[in-house]
Amino acid sequence: MKIKNVIFDIGGVLLDWKPIELLKEMTDEKKAVVLKSNMMDSKYWAELDKGTITLDQAVNLFSQNIPELRDDIEFVLNHFIDYLPVIKENVEILYKLSRDNYRLYILSNFHLESFLKAYEKYPFFNLFEGLVISSRVKLIKPEREIYEYLLDKYSLNPNETVFFDDSEKNVWAAADLGINAVHTPTVERLQDFYKKSLKKGR
Repeated sequence: MKIKNVIFDIGGVLLDWKPIELLKEMTDEKKAVVLKSNMMDSKYWAELDKGTITLDQAVNLFSQNIPELRDDIEFVLNHFIDYLPVIKENVEILYKLSRDNYRLYILSNFHLESFLKAYEKYPFFNLFEGLVISSRVKLIKPEREIYEYLLDKYSLNPNETVFFDDSEKNVWAAADLGINAVHTPTVERLQDFYKKSLKKGR
């Protein structure tokens, strides 16, 4: 069946999400390892993305074992969007898909405050017909319900839909619902799929 709808993840697909590199840039090499362990690798990171805890609660929880780094934790949570580079090659494909009249959507795990900053910062978000952000809907990938929510909300046929995500478990969950799910941990993987399956003759 012909693809009509394209769903993008944000981190790792449109914005370059590499936690250790990000934290090194925002703090230093030693702190980066400790912060990743106590923040991104913590179960509370997913709760923040799901919107079941607030930003202030997350700061308190992340600081439990490293109270001396509380200021760094607050700084990272409030400003990491400023340090996340765009994956230019993938954003270029996004614009090409828009010109070719694909219906474009976002499905991403993201805590709300940071997503709103990203939305204001990057004009490419205006290309999307719909955006499903985990913290807004209180659901999170790879939970089946968040994919069903997106499909139902925008009346998408899974067979006519492709989904790009850098996480294998998120891709598997989408595929279980019949979505054409593509694991894109590298720029080359997304570009290859675009050239073979989405590019239209001009």
